[in-house]
Amino acid sequence: MPPSHTKKILDGFEIHTLTNDRIALSMVPELGGRLVSLKDRATGREWLDGWSPATKRRLWHPTDPQDYETGPGAGIDECLPTVLACKVKRKVLGDHGELWNRAPVFDEELASKGVLLCRWNLTSLPLDFERRVSLAKNQVRFDYRIENRADVATPFLWAWHPLFSWKPGDEICPAKSIQTCLTPGGEVMPWPLDPIGNDLSKARFVKGATPAAKVFLGPLARGRVAIRAKNGSGFELSWPASVLPYAGVWITRGFWKGLHHWAIEPTNAAVDRLSDIAVTDAPAPCMLAAREVRHWSLTLSVH
Repeated sequence: MPPSHTKKILDGFEIHTLTNDRIALSMVPELGGRLVSLKDRATGREWLDGWSPATKRRLWHPTDPQDYETGPGAGIDECLPTVLACKVKRKVLGDHGELWNRAPVFDEELASKGVLLCRWNLTSLPLDFERRVSLAKNQVRFDYRIENRADVATPFLWAWHPLFSWKPGDEICPAKSIQTCLTPGGEVMPWPLDPIGNDLSKARFVKGATPAAKVFLGPLARGRVAIRAKNGSGFELSWPASVLPYAGVWITRGFWKGLHHWAIEPTNAAVDRLSDIAVTDAPAPCMLAAREVRHWSLTLSVH
């Protein structure tokens, strides 16, 4: 049987929730299709930042649709066609792309059957984008489709953009031990986490530096990262490295908006600005041929 679907109004926003025996997942279509809650019902762990406790819940429209910092900075959204603001071929691309602040076309009938389907038609670049979210046992599946509407090749930068809740003892467990990684500028730097266990609470920052870091893992032979919490709960995230050969890792300890959270961001390039890619000769994961359609999936398995 498909998971149950419910709808309610909270703080003026329509929230759609899919629930099965193991997972409860909630989305707000109006806020860029933002997933606001991902709860492991077996352990009680809320994995998305900005939902719990209810007294500090972050649900609001951005005061400036071009400035991500004015938005709620919570849950999971999509960065496309860039992460940070830039200009490409005289086109101004907004901060964190244009999806996070735009309500998609949402299929409510399909939601009643257990699939949260959102569609966007981008205006900055000739791209159509689709995301389907569904539950199966202990898994959340994200299925993506992107189409180039143009008769010429079009570059793009996409990053999955989850903001996970942080608790002491949470550990990141990549496929193999990491000693070095890349900065957003492409420089090699030491892995900023405790090499024994990779405890997120022990992130090391250079003396005098801001308590936040964004680094990239990759290029990866296999897209897989596991997270373990101190209470035994956790999840594994997997994705096709052939399509998404990198993953960004973001950690902030109170630096950004006073928040403490972290992110794992599978992406098609180890940069945050589409303008940093050679757009006339972009690598294959970052270039769509004329009228090309591309698909990929991410799977998050709680355990």
